[in-house]
This record gives sequence, C-alpha cells and structure tokens, in this order.
Amino acid sequence: MLVERTQNPTHGDYSVTLPLKLARTLRRPPITIANELAAAMALPPSFGRTTVAAPGFINVTLEPAWLQAQLASIADAAERWGRSEIGRGVKVQVEFVSANPTGPLLFSHARGAVVGDVTARILAASGFDVQREYYVNDRGRQIRLLGESIQARMIDRPVPEGGYSGDYIAEIATEATARAISPEPVTLSEFGVEWVQRRIQEDLARLDVRHDQLFLESSLYAGWDQETMAKLASLGRVAQHDGATWFKSDSGKDEVIIKRDGYPTYFWSDVLYHRDKFEKRGFDRVVDVWGADHQGQIGRVREALGVLGIDPQRLAVLLVQLVSVKRGEETVRMSRRAGVGISLKEMLDEVGPDAVRYFFLLRSADAQMEFDVDLARRQSSENPVYYAQYAHARLANVLTFGAGVSAQPALGRLDSEWELELMRVMLRWPDVVREAAEAREPHRLAFFTDELAAAIHRFYKNCRVVTEDAPLTAARLLLSRAAKTTIGNALGLMGVAAPDRM
Repeated sequence: MLVERTQNPTHGDYSVTLPLKLARTLRRPPITIANELAAAMALPPSFGRTTVAAPGFINVTLEPAWLQAQLASIADAAERWGRSEIGRGVKVQVEFVSANPTGPLLFSHARGAVVGDVTARILAASGFDVQREYYVNDRGRQIRLLGESIQARMIDRPVPEGGYSGDYIAEIATEATARAISPEPVTLSEFGVEWVQRRIQEDLARLDVRHDQLFLESSLYAGWDQETMAKLASLGRVAQHDGATWFKSDSGKDEVIIKRDGYPTYFWSDVLYHRDKFEKRGFDRVVDVWGADHQGQIGRVREALGVLGIDPQRLAVLLVQLVSVKRGEETVRMSRRAGVGISLKEMLDEVGPDAVRYFFLLRSADAQMEFDVDLARRQSSENPVYYAQYAHARLANVLTFGAGVSAQPALGRLDSEWELELMRVMLRWPDVVREAAEAREPHRLAFFTDELAAAIHRFYKNCRVVTEDAPLTAARLLLSRAAKTTIGNALGLMGVAAPDRM
C-alpha cells in the first residue's frame, strides 16, 4: 500500500510511502524523492498540508476546516454513510455455518455463523450481489449413525459405535414414537435431520443470522456427480485402485473420492458443490467459512476446480478457529457426539445475541479465542459491547436534550483535541468498510468501533454539548449527530443493537 494511515497522530493523518519504494529503482535517496513529490502534490489548502520526514515519508495532515465541513454530509447520509458500490455487478455467494445436522448448534459453531453473516453484510454494503447459503450434509456415514442412534433409543439398545447420545436424541426418539415414524434407520435419519435443522434455524434466527437458501448435499447426487466424474475421467484425472475411486492430483498424492464402501468422501462432495456454484449458478466469487481443521482441504479443492476449468482464485476460504468458554476459572470444552458442552441456545439465554456477536468479532477469525462469560454479562466500560452501545446511547440522550437548539453551527469552534480526534476517527469509516470487504476481515469493524466509542466517551467527558452558547451548542450537536450515525452504522453492520437508552 502506498498511502497508509499513520500510527502516531503527531505525524499527520496519512503517510505516503512511495518514495521508499522508488528509491532502489531510481537509485536516489528516498528523502530527495519525497521532497520532489511533496512539492508536486499541490493539495488544496482547505483539505490538508504535507510535510516530509526521514527516511522518505510524505505525511499528510487534514485541516480542521475540512474535517468540520464533512459533518453535515455524514449526518445527512444516515444509514448510507460508509456504503459504496465497489462490488457493483459482482455476484458473490457466502456459505457459512453448514454444521452437520446431527445435533443442536454448539456455541463454538456460532463463531463461524457470526463471521459469515458479518462478511456477507460487509460485502452487501459494498455493492456486491450477495447470496447467503447453508450447506446441509444430509447423507453419509454420520447421517446414518444419527438414524441408528435414534433407533437405539427407541428400542432401548446401546448407542452404535461412533453414534450420538445427547439428550436431544431422546427428544427426537420420543417425538418419532409419538408420530408413529417408522423405526427404520433411513427413515429416522431423514426425520432426525429435519428435527435438528429446525432447531438450528431457530437458534440462528435468535442470533439474527439468516440464509437465503439451504442447499442439500443429496441434490449433488442426482446426476451431477456422474457428469462431473465423466468430465474428470475424460481429462485423465480418475483412477481405480484398492477398491476405491481416486482423483489424480498433480501433487503426487491422489485423493479418494469414492471409498471402498461406496460412500463419497467430503472432498468429492466439495468438488461437486463448488462446481455447482460456479458453473450451474454462475457466482463470480465464492466465500466459504470453514473450521480451521479443514485447512488442508483448501488446496485440494482448488486444484480440482482448476482441472475442471474454473479459476481457483475465485474461491476464498475463511478459516475459523474453535472457541473455548470461560466461566470464572472454569473452561468448558465442546463435544456434540458425547452430548456435553454448551449449546448456542444456552449461551444466547445467558448473555444475549449482542454480546455473542460483538465478542466473536474482537479477534481475527483465524485466531483462537476464549469467550469470557462473566465479562460478557458485565455492565461496565470493561465490557466492549456495553462500552460501544453506551457511547451510542449517550449521544442519543444529548441529541434529545438539545433538540430545541436552532442556531447556526459555529463549526470553526470545534477545535479541541477531543472534537478533532472524534472527527478524524469517524471519517475513517468508509475506508474501514471498504478494506474489510476487500480483505474479507469482519473483525476490522469491531476494532474500529472500539476506537470510535473511546473517542465518543472522551468527547462527551471533556466537551459539554448543550450550553448557553447557542452557536457552539449547535456545532457540537451536529458533531454528536454525525458520531451517532457512524457508531450506529458500525454496530448495525455487525448485527449488534444500537440502543438510545441504557
């Protein structure tokens, strides 16, 4: 990047690093190049000024008058502030959650749900044509084990090896008995998948996560698998040995696509699924949110897509690390199959959807995290979501209190360090949204919101908004309205409520 935001405010607002990059090519000192470029930049005096710093930076400082002049347009833009059309005409699919329908969602699955949902929101806010999809694994060994586990509970037999034994299995068995569902494993598998999927969608709705479509894995095996197999075979990419069918890889490590028992592998279903996305449904780009344990599969799927004539770079995969839950000194581990751990429903009951969503965005998706329940419930500035929501509520209260002021705003008097800092932070919002969309990094929103909330609280503490000085009051009310718009939009894009009262 040639233009970067400075880390130290005393160095200005932006820094141009081009002279450092040109020095080797031009064989000249970067400071000399910086001085020449700075002299040629000719910024409008009302916008900013430039200075040169060693070893070759061009620092740009935005003028207070320019900052002040932006407030009315921010406030008037309302929910449009920060949105753009950089993705216009680009059709993107975001596939996320997609937990196997063999049991209720564990709380750890919610991290992928939040990451996928907010990624989709950011892309939509950037003008992309976004479709949200949930991939339902409704076939295979685990689904068969689900049916057998339900059957075992219905007829009072031991759970099959590798099967499921949670309390929810007893609930499904009881309902299946009451509805006279056939005790055959295949029928019970179908019934169990439908039962579990309903509960999953109920939990996701409480988290304010929605999908435009549920895609059934079984639909891939209605001819699409045979057509894809034939295409790969015609390209010399299919081999038969050891009783299984293999994809011949350029890496020298072939991949099983159909096992000896006749069941397809996850890899083969992924190949079929992604070919369906790109070729049948015509998505320009696909973003998948996967658990970190699937990292090794990314390269294999991309290679298969390339063999099928699909640019593998059109597929982006966001890896999400698992999350542990801390209550006091206790850390809870998750295990669906053993029926232990914390469900998403339990955690939503305990801390609410806002805390769940905000906390999951406080760290990059590919970084491990510990969810501190006690902190999430705390109503103090130590709790990041409370701190951000309280900033919004404070501004709402100030604006209500000053509703009768009608003087012309004296914008030039908004020159304290706290007022200028708040303006500088909020004016970064469009860049934050654009950069988050380009990098597919939703955690950038939470980082920005933390910084903005802190600037709002400092402004509120040090600058009395409503005073007997009507022109100054009007100016600070306009600043408050612009700040409230910005933090409200940031919270909204994260799917977190922006309350007016707390």
